[in-house]
Amino acid sequence: MKTKALLCFVLLAFMLSCSTDTKKTKSEAGTLEEINIRLPKDPERVHPIFSPQNAGRQVFQNIFLSLADFHPESLELTPILIKAIPEGTIKEVNGEEWIHFDIEFKDDATWSDGTAITAKDYLFTMNMIKHPSSAANAWRPYFSNLRMIKLDQENPKKLTVAFKKYMLAVEAATTINLMPAHIYDPKGTVTNLSLTKISEQGYEEKDTTLNSIFEKINNSVNEKTDVVQCGPYKLTAYEPNQYYVLSKVENYWGDDHPNNPFLNGYAQKLVFKIIPDELTAISMAKENKLDVVMLQNGSLFLDLKEEDDFANNWQFHIPQLIRYYYMSINNKSPILKDRKVRNALSHLADVDDYIQSFEGGLGERTIGHFHPAKSYYNKQLKPIKYDIEAAIELLDQAGWKDTDNDKIRDKILAGKKTDLSLDLLITGGQLSKNISLLYQEAAEKAGIQINLVTKKSGPMRKENLSVLNYDLALLVLGMDSAPDDPYRKWHSDNSDNGNANISGYSNERVDQLIDKLRATLDKSERKKYYLEIQEEIYNDQPFIFLYCPLNKILINNRLSATSTPKRPGYMPNTFKAAS
Repeated sequence: MKTKALLCFVLLAFMLSCSTDTKKTKSEAGTLEEINIRLPKDPERVHPIFSPQNAGRQVFQNIFLSLADFHPESLELTPILIKAIPEGTIKEVNGEEWIHFDIEFKDDATWSDGTAITAKDYLFTMNMIKHPSSAANAWRPYFSNLRMIKLDQENPKKLTVAFKKYMLAVEAATTINLMPAHIYDPKGTVTNLSLTKISEQGYEEKDTTLNSIFEKINNSVNEKTDVVQCGPYKLTAYEPNQYYVLSKVENYWGDDHPNNPFLNGYAQKLVFKIIPDELTAISMAKENKLDVVMLQNGSLFLDLKEEDDFANNWQFHIPQLIRYYYMSINNKSPILKDRKVRNALSHLADVDDYIQSFEGGLGERTIGHFHPAKSYYNKQLKPIKYDIEAAIELLDQAGWKDTDNDKIRDKILAGKKTDLSLDLLITGGQLSKNISLLYQEAAEKAGIQINLVTKKSGPMRKENLSVLNYDLALLVLGMDSAPDDPYRKWHSDNSDNGNANISGYSNERVDQLIDKLRATLDKSERKKYYLEIQEEIYNDQPFIFLYCPLNKILINNRLSATSTPKRPGYMPNTFKAAS
């Protein structure tokens, strides 16, 4: 109780201090020449369609824009490239209920080369994503319910799109980033394909002329400085593992919409500097070589608050981002497919200690995939307790014993004696090292050998996670503000190699609940499905769910700036010079 009371006091103090700091810098201000921002690692790729990784979001959110997005303050769906959020009309078509949306792009919305953004760009992007030759694998399941796109023959800015009745139909229709058809499909080859045909299961492309087109499209994931896009900035210079420089687009059409935060661009340049070490980043901040610094270490963040010389010149922001840390478990492993073993592993994570030791108390435990801030979070389920004795009892029940007195449990599997020895993949960041070492120590006490394997996130996902070639992996998952659709992450449809269900999780009841959830438009009706899904997953423990950290952002007082719960926690394009 004392710890909880102290945490509440710390959070209250921070909220008050941040409010005061922000108010201090919100006076009318002019443009800026440059904002220097710390990135903890090189994102390598900055393309939200082909490489929608969190590491690149801080960069690509300023270059790429979707039709609509969630407002950084209200978190309400807000039009960006389009005139308004469309109202859906339900119609029965071929025995299915379809939701139709009429969409119209802003008259002045243009690509960075001056070409108008039109409905053809939307059709091209959707056809491209749905086509089996496209490398946009992460997005394809998101549009599984897309049924029809019809362009307006009189107005090139208008179209109608229809989805099978689906809980997130309007979000699916409007929150996608577009690619310019005139750049990647100038002859309309992809744009004019039949959406119905390429959406059919088992569809195979027989037109060899499309190979070169899709090769160019797929290779755009590696493009950086030559990208034609519609955001307020463009990438003009970069040096791997050193910096990315974004320059303001000249004569930008979005300047005529100053009240839309996604179209703002007050600084002439946004300079992202790759600085892996937090102490180095803080030293640079003290030398005024950085203006925005996101930290992972909560204790370090709190210590800086106590340094008057530093605190007087900086704002301290702690927005609650919708993300969580977890340990993924390969549920198809011969060892880990046993629920008792997975439950035992969950009892070995001292999550409360992780939050206090590594976050300075700036975090909240979670029992599952849905964020505690969501209205449908299941508060009746209590976090798994750190309990080595409970883990030992579960392992005994599962038949894992130390038969050769080597302090590692073993069991006969497929006729062969197998040690309870598991590889834990980590990215090598300081937090992942800290948590994994404590977890390794606790597991040893229960007779489990944990082998730490450090690997970069890209190769880890490609060589291990997406092909279920691993035991455990310590990861972070960031989510958007929309209602959660758990289909990709938790439905057995996606439990095969290469899909988003990286734990290989399969539960028939969860599948049924997800299917019902996705077809339900009423929010109160959906809540009961959300609650039961969480209970089923909680009982199965396909992940070891750890905690939701508060973001820790330092912003120099020379900027008039605010933070946001919307990831990554700030929008540098909206920052002005403080006066």
